[in-house]
Amino acid sequence: MSTAAQVPARSSSPRSLCAPASLPRSGCVKIPAAIVRDPDPETYTQSFVAACWSLPTFNSPDMDTIDVWPVVPLDPVLFTVRNLSSQASANQTRIDVSWSPWGIGMQRSLLGTVIADLARAGFPGSEQQFSLTLTSAAKAAGTYGAFVQIYHPYDSNTANNLGEQTLDGFTTKSSGRTTDFPLPVRNPSYITQTISFVVGPAAMAPWVTLTPSTLTLGPGAQGSVTIQIVVPAAIPISPPGTEFTFTVDIMALIGAAYLGGVSVVILVDA
Repeated sequence: MSTAAQVPARSSSPRSLCAPASLPRSGCVKIPAAIVRDPDPETYTQSFVAACWSLPTFNSPDMDTIDVWPVVPLDPVLFTVRNLSSQASANQTRIDVSWSPWGIGMQRSLLGTVIADLARAGFPGSEQQFSLTLTSAAKAAGTYGAFVQIYHPYDSNTANNLGEQTLDGFTTKSSGRTTDFPLPVRNPSYITQTISFVVGPAAMAPWVTLTPSTLTLGPGAQGSVTIQIVVPAAIPISPPGTEFTFTVDIMALIGAAYLGGVSVVILVDA
């Protein structure tokens, strides 16, 4: 948070910082940028990773939304937020958590809001985990997307404030090594858009086929893409106790602009 400069008073009577007797009445004391210290509340933000020319994962390291196996909603949902600034605490940080049906660009509903006091980076309390109870509708959905939006009035970097996790998965024992997933995709904008997709990581991209490979949707319209994943026969069975073997990430773009994405986790157990 910004720190106000102290101007020595010239008399015993109170004076306004913005119009002391020695300054023009129209002017305010400007705090030098070098002494301003603002917080930076943050969570893993897929759009920020994508802006750095990397493919993000939608199995967020800062969110827990499902249990496996089988895939079932985790209630309550867990999420982590941290303050990256070593100079300023992030008190009264507002965190809104919402959910959507599983897919990309789907309409969201608020789960709840948390107000957090985050210490400076490097101090106890700079990183904290929070939880919110799922609504009955979110639990009934089975698989869903969860979204964490951070707000602070003095945030020094608002590009790292929106985390998401939209996650499903399968085991090769229960579903086989070739599995299809329907992927709902919605155009949330007010004009017709063509949506394209990026699949990764690179080693697993050849396992994935998207049909169709692009979608053109009217404003607010929803379509569907089929994700087919083929786990090669040469991939060995994972050791007992493995939670999952691979994560396939699928990111959607409108032109070059980030839209969202999903992840599919795979346990190779047969």
